[in-house]
This record gives sequence, structure tokens and C-alpha cells, in this order.
Amino acid sequence: MSADSTRKVALVTGGSQGIGRAIGLRLAQDGWVVAVVAMDTPELAATTAEIDALSQARGYAADLSATEGIPALVGKVAADFGRLDLVVNCAGATRRGGLADLADEDWQHGFSVKFFGTVAVTRAAWPHLVASGGSVVTIAGALGHTPSADSLIGGAICSALINFCKALAETGRRDGVRVNSINPGWIDTGRLDSMLEQKAVRDGHGDPERAGREFVDELKILRFGQPCDVAELVAYLSDGRGSFIHGASIDIDGGLTKGV
Repeated sequence: MSADSTRKVALVTGGSQGIGRAIGLRLAQDGWVVAVVAMDTPELAATTAEIDALSQARGYAADLSATEGIPALVGKVAADFGRLDLVVNCAGATRRGGLADLADEDWQHGFSVKFFGTVAVTRAAWPHLVASGGSVVTIAGALGHTPSADSLIGGAICSALINFCKALAETGRRDGVRVNSINPGWIDTGRLDSMLEQKAVRDGHGDPERAGREFVDELKILRFGQPCDVAELVAYLSDGRGSFIHGASIDIDGGLTKGV
């Protein structure tokens, strides 16, 4: 595969499935070249092939908890394509649970990928983004400002990411790099399916679809989001349409967040 250094290049972490996969596919529709970064699984190869069929893509297997390897990873992406214009930080799933349910290892693993991995990728990519006048979009989460006792790790990390991006935007204004974060609410992925199945059993009726409808009513939201909803917002932020959006923390949660 030969690189075309005139086309804009996006690096998407956590890009093999769920929201990350949807983002890569959506950017490809706009002509972006996509570097798909994820764990070395069959999904990485499959998603990379899907995106490549739409535009151009290459997969990079990486464990972002091993932050010492991230500078070489980002450097390889930039060398392979001759530039880097966008970083989408989307890697890292955290274990749900309350205080008594979560061991130190759960906290350390959650922060090592979703927070410290994001910091390391952004830091390594920064000189390339300065050169291209690029941008950073970090997928944080509604838990960052709507805490839940059952999602302590996720909430703490999302809050940290929102703060990190807000602060980094000051450096970005100086260096010509836009920085924003996105806070998805309940998104319809495999993790949600599993949770609704468990809820249906707990509620005694065994119907996940009914459990989903009831949960939407309990949350007082429009509906569950789809990965493509988040991907559309990333696409908007990443091109000229979003050029005046900087230092923002944008909720995309169907009305979950009630604060002002």
C-alpha cells in the first residue's frame, strides 16, 4: 500500500470495534486515511479491511497500557503516511462496580489505558499535529460530570480526561491545534446488550428489549445512542465545519446530563 501524503491522516485508538470502529468508517467516508490502533485481535484486521475499502487504512496492533512504546507507534504512523492531522482517543473500557467491588488492579488498568494511554498518544502526536494544524478529539464520557456509584472507575477517568482536554486547549491555541472532548451517554454496543440481558433476568421477565425500553424511561433520555451518532460528531469536529469549536466538552447523551 503506497501512502499519499496529500490526504489527511487520522489516528484512531480503540479503532477496531464499537465507537472507535464507527469513527474510522465515518472518517473514511469523508476521504480520511485512517490508522486503526487497537489490541492485536481478529477485529483489528477485519475493521481495517472495512475502512480500507472506503478510503485507505492500516492497522497497528498496540497495548496502550505499555506507554513506553507509544512514541514509536505514533512515529511509525506519521512516517508511513507522511503526516498526521487528527488524533481520536477512543481506547479503554473500564470495569463497572462500586467501591467494594473494585480492586487496585481494576483502577490501575483502567487509568493505564484510557487516561495515561490518551496522554501518551496525544503527547507523541503533538509535534505532528502542530506541523499540520491538526486536532485532537478525545472520547471521555457523560460519567465525567454525571457520577454513578456503580461506575466509579469510568467516572473518575472521564472527569480526568475532560479536565486534561480543557487544560490542553490552552496549549493548543498557542500551537494551532484544536482540542475537544466528547461525552457519550448510553451507547448501543455489546456491553450495553450484556447489561440489558442481566437487567431482564433481575426484573424477572427475561426480555432484553423490554428491559431496554424501561431503562430508557428510567434514565429519561430520548433513546440509546448508536456508535454512528458519536462518529458523526467526530467527523464534524474534524473538518472545516468545526473549525471554531475549541476547548469544548460536548455531551452526546440523549438528554442524560441535566446540569447547566
